[in-house]
Amino acid sequence: MDITSKSVLWGVALSLFLGGLGFPIPENPLLMGGGYAISQKLTDPAVGLSLWYIAILTGDSILFSLVRWLFTWPLLKGYLLKMVGTQRLDMYQKAFYHHGGWTLFLARFTFGIRSAAYVAAGVAYYPWPRFLLVDGISVAIQLLLFASIGYYAGDRISWAEATARTIALLLTGALVVSIAASWAATRLIRRFTKKVP
Repeated sequence: MDITSKSVLWGVALSLFLGGLGFPIPENPLLMGGGYAISQKLTDPAVGLSLWYIAILTGDSILFSLVRWLFTWPLLKGYLLKMVGTQRLDMYQKAFYHHGGWTLFLARFTFGIRSAAYVAAGVAYYPWPRFLLVDGISVAIQLLLFASIGYYAGDRISWAEATARTIALLLTGALVVSIAASWAATRLIRRFTKKVP
């Protein structure tokens, strides 16, 4: 491995790690660039994919853990309860516990929403094992999908960008539909529970 190979390998990993921490760094183009670097033999596929997977997962886990830890502080928790209300926070925590996995999964593929979803999961004290499972699966899919686009696109970078945007738009649409369905279901459940004596 020469200096160029190491700089590509570690540059992509560091950027992905910072993106996982919540910095506004789009991961999908980085992964496409990493896939292109693998196709050009600038980095070993096993080393690159493993390192990038660990970098994203570590950044996500630190952000999630930090939010969970910060909201155990009485001052911050009191401020949150004052802003949201105990009943609403309890309802939100239960809702996120039951349906948060889909939110986390879909947010992985939409730039700008992912970090907010992970902060919300931390505030709702989403269970650690579920977070790691959902995040691990979604990161693996994202990594393989976008690195493959970069790898197979080769010199057709404009085609790769168009494909990545299409996939991101489809997943964003799925997220919007999921949110709308959750909202409608919540309204219906509230209406049904009001009718129960």
